[in-house]
Amino acid sequence: MTDVAVRPAERKPEPVDQVGNASDRAGRAFTIVVGALVAAAVIVRFTATQALWLDEAQSVAIARLPLSGSGTTMWDGLLQDGSPPLYYLLLHGWIAVVGESTLAVRSLSALVNIAAAWPLYLLARRVIGERGARVSVVLYLTSPFALYFGTETRMYSLIVLLTALGGVALERVLRAPSAKSVIGLALAAGGLALTHYWCLYLLVTVGVWLLGLLIVRPWYRARRARRGDPAGTPVPRAAGVSGSTSTGSTGRSGGGSHRSGGRGTSGATSASAAGGMSSAAAARRGPIHALIGLVGGGLVFAPWLPSFFDQLAHTGTPWGEPASYAAISHAYGQWAGGPTTLGRLLLFLITGLAAAGLAGQSTGGRFLLIDLRGREPGRTLFFLATGTLFVAVTAGKLVGNAWADRYTATAFVPFLLVLGLGSTVIGDRRIFQGVIAVAAAIGLLAGTTDLHRERSQAAEAAGVLERLAHPGDVMLICPDQIGPGLARTIPPWLKVHVVPTYDAPDRVNWVDYEQRNENADGREIARRALAEAGPEHTVFLAGSGAYRTYEELCTEVQTTLAQARPHADQVMKQGLPAKVYENYALLRFQAS
Repeated sequence: MTDVAVRPAERKPEPVDQVGNASDRAGRAFTIVVGALVAAAVIVRFTATQALWLDEAQSVAIARLPLSGSGTTMWDGLLQDGSPPLYYLLLHGWIAVVGESTLAVRSLSALVNIAAAWPLYLLARRVIGERGARVSVVLYLTSPFALYFGTETRMYSLIVLLTALGGVALERVLRAPSAKSVIGLALAAGGLALTHYWCLYLLVTVGVWLLGLLIVRPWYRARRARRGDPAGTPVPRAAGVSGSTSTGSTGRSGGGSHRSGGRGTSGATSASAAGGMSSAAAARRGPIHALIGLVGGGLVFAPWLPSFFDQLAHTGTPWGEPASYAAISHAYGQWAGGPTTLGRLLLFLITGLAAAGLAGQSTGGRFLLIDLRGREPGRTLFFLATGTLFVAVTAGKLVGNAWADRYTATAFVPFLLVLGLGSTVIGDRRIFQGVIAVAAAIGLLAGTTDLHRERSQAAEAAGVLERLAHPGDVMLICPDQIGPGLARTIPPWLKVHVVPTYDAPDRVNWVDYEQRNENADGREIARRALAEAGPEHTVFLAGSGAYRTYEELCTEVQTTLAQARPHADQVMKQGLPAKVYENYALLRFQAS
C-alpha cells in the first residue's frame, strides 16, 4: 500500500531527541562554552581605545561644563546640542570622579551596558520563563549592537537599562497594580524621555498597546459572545510585558516540556485580590494603572518641557534625511551586526529565533508548528519592537527628523525577548545548544571586529600636526562636525577654528544649523584665516565634502586658500569609510 504523507499538524512525529536525553557532559560543555563567550564579551567592552568621534567627544565637552555660573553651563550646551539632560548629568558626575580620558568616559557606558543584563533577566523571566530569560541575556551580552554601544560614550546603553527597568515596572503594574509599582513605572518612563527623545516613540507605542487592552479586548470578548462561545472560553491575552501568564520550558539548559514559566498572571486574575471585582473590571485595572504611570512619566519630564520646545524649534537633525519604512527591516539587520558577512550570518539565525518566538509552537524533537496568526507573548513583544520603529519613521516623515541606527536602541529590549522566547520552542537539545552557542560566538566575533574599527582620524591627524605644524600656524575645520574629536587630540598651541562660525572646535552648535551654513561666506572665512596666519605661518584645512549642508561651503574655503597659496599639499589622506567611520583629509597651505 502506498504511504500517504501526513502533515505534522495532523500527526505529530515522536521526538527524535528530547532535550533531557543528552549526556551531562554535553550540557556541561555547552555551559562552559557559553560562559566563556559571555565573559569575553564583558571584557571586550573595556578594550576600545580609539579616538572619540563627534557624538562621543561632544558628549564629553557638554558633560564637563559647569552646572551653574556666569559662563557657559551644561544647560547652555544641551540647548545648543538638542539633547535631554539625564545621561549628561550622569556623565558629568562620572567625569568628576574618574576623569575624561577615553577609557574613563567609555567605561561608564560599559558598566551601564553590563548592568542592564540583570533587569533584562528579571523582565524576561516574568514574561517568557527562566529558559528564555537566560537566552535573552546571553544574546544581549554577545550582541554586536550591544557590544558596540557598550564602548561608546553615548546614552544608548542607558536607554537599554531604563527600558528593561521600565518593562519590569510595567509588568508589575499589570500583574498587581500598586502605588509603588505605578511610581516605579513613572520614574522609568520619565527617565527614558529625559535620556533620548526617541524614547518618546517607545512610550507612545506602549500607550497605544495599553489602550488596545482597554478597548480591543472587551470588543473581542463581546464578539466571541455573539458567536455563541462559552462564557468561560479564554480570550487571547496581550501578553509580553503585560505580565500575563507566559510560557517557558523546563530543563537544566532548556527543556522540551512547557510550563507556566513566568510568575505573573494576567490582569484578569487579579479579581480575587480586588475583593469580588468582576473579571472585566479586573482586566481593566492593570492597563488603567499603567496608563497612569505613563502620565506620571510625563510629569517627571515636565520641568524639561521649556527646553524641549526650544530645541524642537531651533535644533534637529540637519545632518540627515528622514527614513523610509524600509529602515524598519534594516534595523533588524543592524541589531545582528550590520551588512557584514558575520552580521548577515547572525541575522539568519536570529530571524529563525524571532519567527519561532512570534509564531512557533514545539511539537517535540526537531519539529515546530507555526501559527500564522502569531502567538502570545511573542506577538505583543514583536508589536512593541516593530511598532516603536514604525512610529519613529512616521514621526520622522512628519517633522523631518533623520533616522540613525543607534537610535533604535529604544526598541531593542522587546526584540531580545522575542529571541529568548523563540529558544523555548526548540525541543531538540542539540539544536538548541548549537543555535545559541553559534549565535553567541558569531555575535561576539562580529561585535569585537566592529568595535575595534577606527571611529575617527583624529589621532592620525594629531600625529601629522605634531610633526608638521608650528606655533602660530592656523587650522580650519570644515565641517565643524569633525571638530570635537580633533579638539581632544591636536596640539594645544595650534590656532584652531571651525567653519563657518570661526569658534573653538570642541562643541557643535546645532541651533539653526542649516540656515547658518547656507548664509555663510566661505571666501571670507578663508581670508580671515590667512590674515591670522600672516605671511610666515601655515594654514591647515581638515575637511570632507561628504557632509550635508556643507556641499559647497568647504569647497569654497579650500579654493580660496589654494588661490592665495598655490603651494598646497595633502598631508593626510581621507580614510575609507569601511575602515574609519569619521574620515577626512588634512591639507597644508604653506606660506610663500
